[in-house]
Amino acid sequence: MEEHSEQEKELMKEQDSKVDAFAAVGIILTLTAMAVFWVSSQ
Repeated sequence: MEEHSEQEKELMKEQDSKVDAFAAVGIILTLTAMAVFWVSSQ
């Protein structure tokens, strides 16, 4: 049972890192888009 739970932990870590990566990319793209619109509206 312990080995199985370790595998599950590894899977959860991988999924968490993927979610973090997507969130980071989304935030960066949003900030970039906001900056572009703000500069173009000046």
